[in-house]
Amino acid sequence: MVKGASVELIDVTLRDGLQMEARVLPTEEKARLFEKILSYSPARVEVTSFVHPKWIPQFADAEAFLVAIAPSLSKTTSMAFVPNVRGLERLLKFNISWASCFIAVSETFNQKNVNQSIDDTLKELERVVETAKAAGVKVRIYVSTLFGCPYEGDVPPAQIAKVLEKVAGLHPDEIALSDTLGTATLPRVNAVLDASFKFFPKEKTALHVHNTYGKALMAIEVAYLRGVKMFDASLGGIGGCPYAKGASGNVALEDVVASFERSGLGTGVNFPALEKAVTTLQTDFQIKPRSHLAEIYSCGGKPYGVS
Repeated sequence: MVKGASVELIDVTLRDGLQMEARVLPTEEKARLFEKILSYSPARVEVTSFVHPKWIPQFADAEAFLVAIAPSLSKTTSMAFVPNVRGLERLLKFNISWASCFIAVSETFNQKNVNQSIDDTLKELERVVETAKAAGVKVRIYVSTLFGCPYEGDVPPAQIAKVLEKVAGLHPDEIALSDTLGTATLPRVNAVLDASFKFFPKEKTALHVHNTYGKALMAIEVAYLRGVKMFDASLGGIGGCPYAKGASGNVALEDVVASFERSGLGTGVNFPALEKAVTTLQTDFQIKPRSHLAEIYSCGGKPYGVS
């Protein structure tokens, strides 16, 4: 964590943010976007995804992009998504500190996302964790559909606990509790945290929330008060989930930073540089920001209580 910061903010713009953009950004544009992200100094940057381009064309250039940004990778802590051991083998060719991977607590969503059962995914994740740790790479596991599944609705608490216990048993360096649909409510956030903390330490827990129903900041605030200090966000609130229709973008990094800063809690993020990045997202990269702060800027205003 950055000295003086109360939280660790992980920027997922280049992975979870871009995966839902209809326009595939050329490699050189992604490299410029990476430099913009570096300018505001998030604690960690998820740089790409080693998935098959048939599923998500946005990442067909993963290797070429990483070669393009190689001179700057050492300026931040980097993370990349791997769906399996094959993806991890691609990651290990680069100077990337973290591998992130996925499992859902909903059987149907897991099948839709990685074409595997939950049990088979757990076996694959075990191999990923073992291989990554042997190579000196840390592992984050996203546990998805904890707050609702687009196919099965609310997942029973017993099923959630079962998957969380098994994931914790793999001994990843971090678990990211994920609100895939952006359907978090106050009771649900507390229930998910209660279930997770039985098996995994809060100090190694992150929260990944989407803002479909405008509850993402609430979920973050609740989790922070419960001891979680790591949160994902994307520039401009871009992104979503290709396997969950109607799930809108990630919580916006600028909204998260402004909320913490107004509360007197440091984030380690360079807010003036972040503001510039938000305003250039559309002009330089043809991506419309979806954050509350972007709306304020579009009206000629400034965020309240943030210097």
